[in-house]
Amino acid sequence: MGYKAEHVVDLEHEIILSATVQEGTASDAGSLLGSLIAAQGNLILAGSEESIEEVTADKGYHSNAAISDCSGFGVRTYIPELELKYERVWADKPEEYERSMTNNRQRMRRSKGKRLQRQRSEKVERSFAHTCETGGARRTWLRGMEKINKRYLLQAASRNLGTLMRSLFGTGSPLGLQGAVWGLFGLYIAVIEWLCGLPGASSRLRSVRTNNRLIKTAHENHRHYLPTSQRIAMFSTGC
Repeated sequence: MGYKAEHVVDLEHEIILSATVQEGTASDAGSLLGSLIAAQGNLILAGSEESIEEVTADKGYHSNAAISDCSGFGVRTYIPELELKYERVWADKPEEYERSMTNNRQRMRRSKGKRLQRQRSEKVERSFAHTCETGGARRTWLRGMEKINKRYLLQAASRNLGTLMRSLFGTGSPLGLQGAVWGLFGLYIAVIEWLCGLPGASSRLRSVRTNNRLIKTAHENHRHYLPTSQRIAMFSTGC
């Protein structure tokens, strides 16, 4: 893996506040605070008065330094603790490490911590699916972190635009666009049927339908006696 993407998502509105691409060898815990600062900066640039007060992440972001840094910035963490074979030793570590880790452990035992983890698994991973899978940003053929981040930022902005469109108009997703295409096709059929209802058009349409029905009936009755190239093949798909 050459690169890895990192999203900061608002769990209430499912808006991507920050989307960055980093080297694949970079640790998740080391980039947690930087991503939060970038997300808060984007909120300020957008003219929002909201501030990030709580953060939840997976086990990969759990570390003494990361949780302590978030606590120093006034951000409460809800990060599951790594499973260790031995008890943690705090004698050789700063006091704020132990205090912040203990507070994070207590918060994760509450129902709110478990609820936030369920929302993170659903909404944050969904943002990756929309951006990387549906949006086609899983792979890149660009060189340089600057170019890669520019392209990925446009992908994230497109995903946010689709989320806003669904919130305002009820449509805007790729599947919704497919539904709109079928809706236009249905409108086209309705217009054709209306045109066929004009004087003289309905009789011609009935004659065409009658001729097609007679031809199909003749093929059905005599298909065993027709050459293979002239038989009507009946088949279905399992899609």
